[in-house]
Amino acid sequence: MKSEAKLLLGLGIGIALGAAVGYIMGSDHKEEWLDQANVLADKVRANVKSAIYKGKSEVNYLKEDIDDIAEIAKKELASN
Repeated sequence: MKSEAKLLLGLGIGIALGAAVGYIMGSDHKEEWLDQANVLADKVRANVKSAIYKGKSEVNYLKEDIDDIAEIAKKELASN
């Protein structure tokens, strides 16, 4: 995609989002929309924290496996 097309796409998306936010803020259901947005943001935040925790756990397991493999390799090299 050419840079002009990317710029126009980004501009179009920005205009659409701005119009949507303006409509929501001007509507009678603003508080309801904001509450729903906060609930969604909380769910996303919880999912991101969970993913980070799982990722850290996986990295720790991988590190332990690498340490075990390195120890085995050292013993093999020392015995030769």
